[in-house]
Amino acid sequence: MKSALAPALLAAASLAAVAAPLGRATSPEPPRAEGPVWRLARRDFVYRFHATFRTEALFDAGRDPLESADLAAERPEDLARLRTEFLRRLRVPGLDRVPSSAQAWREMLEDLGYL
Repeated sequence: MKSALAPALLAAASLAAVAAPLGRATSPEPPRAEGPVWRLARRDFVYRFHATFRTEALFDAGRDPLESADLAAERPEDLARLRTEFLRRLRVPGLDRVPSSAQAWREMLEDLGYL
């Protein structure tokens, strides 16, 4: 019985590891700061907001896992939908109120008691 369980667990872990980068994760991840860029990934798209330059980008999570082709100009409805969710999740009224990623990291370190 033990030998049959190990391959099943390994297969499940492998599928989970492959699905997340390809945009097929079952639960949406929260917005997160990656250097100067905020990122919000959903099953179909990845929304990025550059906190320094105050620019947005939209990528097809399934077809463009390396996020190389910005679709923001071609998909304004999807961009607006993800922008709205991004702002709602960060609890800010507009992009002008999005904190810089450096500020977000500082707040996280303060919350953890490092600063």
